[in-house]
Formats: sequence, C-alpha cells, structure tokens
Amino acid sequence: MPERKTRIVPDVNVIISAIIAPSGPPGRIYEAWKRRDIQIITSPVIISKTLEVIQRPHIQNTFSLTQADIENLKNLLEHRTLLTPHLLDLQILKQDPEDDTIIIAAVEGNADFIVSGDKHLKTLGSYQNIPILSPLEFVTQHNLI
Repeated sequence: MPERKTRIVPDVNVIISAIIAPSGPPGRIYEAWKRRDIQIITSPVIISKTLEVIQRPHIQNTFSLTQADIENLKNLLEHRTLLTPHLLDLQILKQDPEDDTIIIAAVEGNADFIVSGDKHLKTLGSYQNIPILSPLEFVTQHNLI
C-alpha cells in the first residue's frame, strides 16, 4: 500500500499567493502539491471563495492572470484535491466566521496541517490536534525551501 501523503488545508490567501508569487513559501507548497508530494484538502466553499478572489479585477490586472490561468487553477482544485463535503457546522472563530470553512475542511479531510497566515487561525494554534502553521513554517518543517 502506498505511503499516505501529508494532507494540508491551505487557506484561500495561501492558494492565491501561490499563484501570484510563485517563488515564496506558498508557491513552494503549490509546486509540492503539483508534484504530488503532498495532498491538498479543500471543499466547494473554499474553491468558490478562491475563484471569487482570484477573479477580482485588481488581482487579475495586477498579476496578468489570464482566463486560462484561472481555469487551470479551478481544474486542479476540483480534480486534484481531496474534496470534503463541508457538512460540519462548526463555529470556532467568532472574530472571523469565514475561517471556520478551513477548519471544517481540515476535520472532514483528516488533515495533518492547516496552512495559513490568517491571524485568527494562527492565534488558535491548532484545532483537534491539527497544527496551524504559516506557509514558511510548513515549508521549513517539510524541507520545501
């Protein structure tokens, strides 16, 4: 049986950062995922939010993203991730309830890590023994630098 790959839930900003700044830690995570060295967990809610953010005119224009770039990302997120159903009703982060989406995907997908730079998630530190690491912490711990 093949070895189980490390499972992570990146928040929306990590995914977006990987696309617009590929040389940074989020880009290294994205490349490791494309090589199938790690497995990304997501949900329809996370995919929808990611696509909404990346299609904002100021992001598309500033970073010269084409419709093909966006379609490629959508295809990868829909077909190369462990897609969770987003059925849990967790209310953990009162300051930013949208971040609960990331935690729900992590619990439903049996994640090893949540990767986020979000201050509300980072303050939480971990949830149900799932550590919450910044992109730099994750790439450092996993020798992706």
